[in-house]
Amino acid sequence: MSSGPDPQRARNAQHQESQASDESRGELPPDMLREVVAETSARLATPEYIDPALRAAMLEVARRFAGQPMTVDPAGAALLEAVLRYQLPLLAERQPLLSRTARVVATSLLVDPEARLRVEHLWARLVEDSA
Repeated sequence: MSSGPDPQRARNAQHQESQASDESRGELPPDMLREVVAETSARLATPEYIDPALRAAMLEVARRFAGQPMTVDPAGAALLEAVLRYQLPLLAERQPLLSRTARVVATSLLVDPEARLRVEHLWARLVEDSA
């Protein structure tokens, strides 16, 4: 057994330091953010299976921003904030972090052509249903 440094332990320590640094700056760690974007994208891909409570929150956003195009600001960030509040209840308790994360997720979804089409389609349905 060697008495030298354990590379795995060093990587874990760096990862934990990075996560702590991200959280102290009020940001989610990049790997967690990727998971949130992927899960959110999948959730929005099947609007017919959206939980009724989440759908009600999304309809409220559509009412508030009726007539606005689906852009990051203001509609995209507001819609994603509603989704993330439901998807990650602990994040909802940290409003500044929730707002920043919603903006990052909205941006990520709207720059991906396929995800953008899904979000725009969902937005159009929500606006129509909220009228």
